Amino acid sequence: MPSRDGRRGALVAYCMVDRVRRGRYRALALAARQAGATHLELGFPFSDPIADGPVLQARADAAVRHGTDWRDLEAAIRDVASILPTYVMSYANPFWRRGLDRALAEIGRAGARGFLVPDLSLEESPPWRRASRRAGLELVLLAAPSSDRRRVAALARQSAGFLYLVSRYGTTGAGRTAGAAALAPIVRAAHEARPDLPVYLGFGIRDAASARSARRAGADGVVVATALEERFGELPRPATVGRILRPIARALRPVAT
Repeated sequence: MPSRDGRRGALVAYCMVDRVRRGRYRALALAARQAGATHLELGFPFSDPIADGPVLQARADAAVRHGTDWRDLEAAIRDVASILPTYVMSYANPFWRRGLDRALAEIGRAGARGFLVPDLSLEESPPWRRASRRAGLELVLLAAPSSDRRRVAALARQSAGFLYLVSRYGTTGAGRTAGAAALAPIVRAAHEARPDLPVYLGFGIRDAASARSARRAGADGVVVATALEERFGELPRPATVGRILRPIARALRPVAT
């Protein structure tokens, strides 16, 4: 299924920020762009990543052990933001600990386009949305596969950049994936509420087949995280990025109707 505007679907590639990876992000971003990625998502580690599955939990634990801090995140953003639009993913605690306005101003100056916070609910989001506007950033909200149409519409109306639709009942890389038939009404509700806002599916996108399923559900793009990190190891190689992303990017191309 082609995207609503006739172009190929967006492909967001994820990488966990880790001090031992310093100096590698630019090459990884260039490889991701060459393989068909349209955006990057940089994960900032937190000690209690409740939405992450075993692979991303292990990567976050390793990054914390390596002493990764906010300066590493800013440096990583500076390395990649000129290559692809870049979003930061982390939990509420690191932002509050840094100071919300300070944290957002810093990642904004580094070049980030926006950020997403998996443990931030719609009801708790107003101060975050105000702070994001002050910093000139897009706050991406997340919708669960169990969300009803009214809640999805409310999330879409308040999200910026895109709406991140979680495709799994469970954590990243684990749990049961909702099929295209179950996700299609959720995507449609978001599109009806905000026709201008793309909907990207994440949590379980790991190959061409899962990307095609996302397209059948009407999604405008996908986010690939665990599938990359489980093969990266501590020191990811650009060649790995290409091998994983190229088949997914091909599956996101428009097809004749």
